[in-house]
Amino acid sequence: MKITNNIILITGGASGIGLGLTERFIQENNTVIICGRQVATLNEVKDKFPSVVTKVCDLSMEEDRIGLYNWISENHSDLNVLVNNAGIQNWMNISDIDFYHKTENEINTNVLAPIHLTTLFLNLKSLDTIINVTSGLAFVQLSKVPVYCATKAFFHSFTLSLRYC
Repeated sequence: MKITNNIILITGGASGIGLGLTERFIQENNTVIICGRQVATLNEVKDKFPSVVTKVCDLSMEEDRIGLYNWISENHSDLNVLVNNAGIQNWMNISDIDFYHKTENEINTNVLAPIHLTTLFLNLKSLDTIINVTSGLAFVQLSKVPVYCATKAFFHSFTLSLRYC
């Protein structure tokens, strides 16, 4: 991938690793579009980096993923890089009363959302690069975040498989 003059969508681009990627890609003269759930956080990034394009969406929701794709295809159809970065991590124990709900939310956000986004964005003729952000916890189990580790291991394996498509 060339590192300059791209049109890049970074999911979860307003905090953590996503914010680091946002900053770095801006330095390399790329157009950066970020999405996230929190308007205030997106606005903080926009204030710091006025060239950033922001879009509010909750990627755990299928309709928001479809809406994001439709918005990109209408407004930024020359997007050529998708960075699947958004993710959540819940500290939990299987005995927690809301364990299933937290698990469902983590799987929707960390596994289903990036798979769905990948299949949607492959419809953009300009797309030539997909970057998937996983974690070292794909390889090392941390008992306080069992589902997170499993989702990152899944996503790592999925990413390796994409190389052969």
